[in-house]
Amino acid sequence: MLVKNSILSRKPDTERRTEKDRRVKNLGSPTGVERRTGLHRRKLLKIPIFLKFITLSALVIIVVISTSSFFMLKKQRAQFRDQLIALGESLVRITADQSPDKLLAEEELTLFQLIKNVTAEDQVLYAFIADSKDVIKAHSDPGKVNSQYIPSPAAKLNPRYDDVIVTSFSKDGAEILYFEKPITYQKIRVGTVALAISQHKIIENIKSAKNFITILTVIITFLGVLLSFLLSLYFSRPIEKLKKGTQAISSGDLEYRVKIPRNDELGDLGLAFNQMAEGLKERHLMRRSLEFARKIQQTLLPKDNPKVKSLDIAGKSVYCDETGGDYYDFLKLKEDGNEKIGVILGDISGHGIPSALLMATARAFIRQRSFLPGSLTEIITDINVLLCADAMESNSFMTLFYAIIDTYTNSIKWIRAGHDPAIVYDPKSDNFEELVGPAGIPIGVVPDWHYEEDEKTGLEKDQVIVISTDGINETLNPQNKMYGKEPVLNIIRKNKNGTAEQILKAIIADLNRFRKGRDFQDDVTLIVIKIME
Repeated sequence: MLVKNSILSRKPDTERRTEKDRRVKNLGSPTGVERRTGLHRRKLLKIPIFLKFITLSALVIIVVISTSSFFMLKKQRAQFRDQLIALGESLVRITADQSPDKLLAEEELTLFQLIKNVTAEDQVLYAFIADSKDVIKAHSDPGKVNSQYIPSPAAKLNPRYDDVIVTSFSKDGAEILYFEKPITYQKIRVGTVALAISQHKIIENIKSAKNFITILTVIITFLGVLLSFLLSLYFSRPIEKLKKGTQAISSGDLEYRVKIPRNDELGDLGLAFNQMAEGLKERHLMRRSLEFARKIQQTLLPKDNPKVKSLDIAGKSVYCDETGGDYYDFLKLKEDGNEKIGVILGDISGHGIPSALLMATARAFIRQRSFLPGSLTEIITDINVLLCADAMESNSFMTLFYAIIDTYTNSIKWIRAGHDPAIVYDPKSDNFEELVGPAGIPIGVVPDWHYEEDEKTGLEKDQVIVISTDGINETLNPQNKMYGKEPVLNIIRKNKNGTAEQILKAIIADLNRFRKGRDFQDDVTLIVIKIME
């Protein structure tokens, strides 16, 4: 705050009385009253001149500071509002840039993660992403998912898809900034991202500034114009630096840093600003790295469901983080001259980057060993030896269900290494059977463990085989109720006439309905196999 003040000083007029001014006795006056020539003095309270000077100086300083403070706070409020607008536009643009492919692919979890990242900002009241039909697909309030989004009049009249529409509305007496931006894919609108930002912090900052200025005014009253000038520089320069820094950060320059060499709150604020910028940079790089890791891991999973004679197969993995530890695969094998299909489903302990790395290692071992000669027992036993060398030191392990289906003999061989058993549903008898087999511990725990295979013959047309990870059974809803196994059985029975893909989608859809927007606590992987002949 820069305050210009002029101290008004007044020189007292020195009154000198001449002889005529002196009191004389009017001998001609019958009353004998003493009279004076010149000004007639009234008897008033005597106030020392230095008090008048101090009072006048204080009044001038208060008036100047009050006036200057009014305009400064007005400008500061406008600057804070501009910063909020810049923050809102930046968040909307970043979200809109990251959303098209996820919105088209209906990656609801990823969309929810984007919204979660946006609402991590304290000023953001809510945010959501809607599709091209204005149906909300991800919202910071899960209860508003799949509700209809009504664009603002300004958005309806806007012909350009690269603009951010900024409007406002009042709520509880405070102005709320509202940001909308179309989500485009190859210049085609595929949805909308919107968020609302509260100006509550601006009001709090203004109130704090007013209290601070009141205290500052008292100090300046005693210290004078020079102190006022120095204090104005003391406060305005760091604020200006922070303003420039905020504008640079909002424009995408995450390398920008402010220099405020102060050993006080403003210095702490400058340090906090730089730490914030560094944190934003690290999170940006981490987000990019995680996204890159997710894309790499997705390439390790089957791109398409396999085409196998007499079988209809579908598989899917949903990770609770950007990367996960669930793994499934389909291998076309040859044994005794017959073509067979190997169906593998594994679950690494934990989730995230460590599990993803171990999953990639396990995948390599499984694929390499599966195409070498040997029985299923020999294959899994050898894989366990290899994985123990990598997993034991990290206290990680992998549950595995490995099955080989022979369509020529209508049989299935399997080994269950610590994994939940597969389910076989026979629609003719309306019975469910679990492929339990000999007990086997998870892979990567005991290197000399010998696994034993089991076999089921007499597979018949329309029978359904379902293999899944425990992430499905252990999914929780907002009331912390577990999904369990029974709903899966009911869906299989209800959709017995559908394809494997339809059964899989029905299970995933019911799982999403059950959790009501709550994030997955574990990775979810599901394989459905239907016997066609």
